[in-house]
Amino acid sequence: MMNLKSIKTAFFEAKQYEPNSMGELLNFIKTMYIKGELSISEYRTAVMLLETSDTSNPGQKVNA
Repeated sequence: MMNLKSIKTAFFEAKQYEPNSMGELLNFIKTMYIKGELSISEYRTAVMLLETSDTSNPGQKVNA
């Protein structure tokens, strides 16, 4: 099951640093989808999770 923590963990494993903003996480999952690493349903779920999180402003720092 995909959640905000799993998205952040995948980001950290790929980039070797913590995401600085929600926009950075959105770009990351978009890239994963384009590369075929996420299905359309996984991508939609991830976007929904990020957009409905308490830090939904793309430029806002990631807290979770």
